[in-house]
Amino acid sequence: GEFLPPAPEAVFVRAYELLADYKNSEINITLVRSLVGVGTACAIGITLGLVAGAYRSFAAFLKPVITTLLSMPPIIWIVLAIFWFGFGNASTIFTIIITVLPLTFASSMVGMMSVSEELKEMFDAYKLGICKKIRHLYVPHLTSHIISSLSVAVGMGVKIVIMGELLGANDGMGAKIASARVMLDTTEVMAYVVLTIAIIMLFEYLVIEPLKITLMPWKR
Repeated sequence: GEFLPPAPEAVFVRAYELLADYKNSEINITLVRSLVGVGTACAIGITLGLVAGAYRSFAAFLKPVITTLLSMPPIIWIVLAIFWFGFGNASTIFTIIITVLPLTFASSMVGMMSVSEELKEMFDAYKLGICKKIRHLYVPHLTSHIISSLSVAVGMGVKIVIMGELLGANDGMGAKIASARVMLDTTEVMAYVVLTIAIIMLFEYLVIEPLKITLMPWKR
């Protein structure tokens, strides 16, 4: 019946209503948290990953930490964040950062480590300079790794922020889903699911794909 699988038409109509009234449905709060959390995680993770890829001793030093972070289930971080920061922005954003950062770090580190040593030696032998080496060697090689990590980071980050809000916040899309669950409003829960998927797909096709076309013309 309608209680378990609501009709698609009703779900999409409700999703449109939530989107039209995005302030009361608190979609903007979730988007801001996702942007801050994912942006911070990507900036720190990519930077540390590139440094670790360039200096193997630094990578060996950070490997146990990254392995530990990757092994921790996100739900554990949410519980710990609630203990440390209470309910609200801090706990949710912390969970996004601590979950997404290891993914971007690992991807950037692998990309940096896989740069061809022969090409490095060729650039040095012809004394082309560091600027040309960065532009013609590092940037084309690392672009695919970084863009792929951004795609994964956004998808993971949005899902984590929804889960973090559901368990550890009083506002946002996740908190609204929790309220709908209590009221047994399956249609509204599914409507928020549709909006979550739409946000991830819009970012993928409006940001990631244009970046691939612009920065990686050889893969068009």
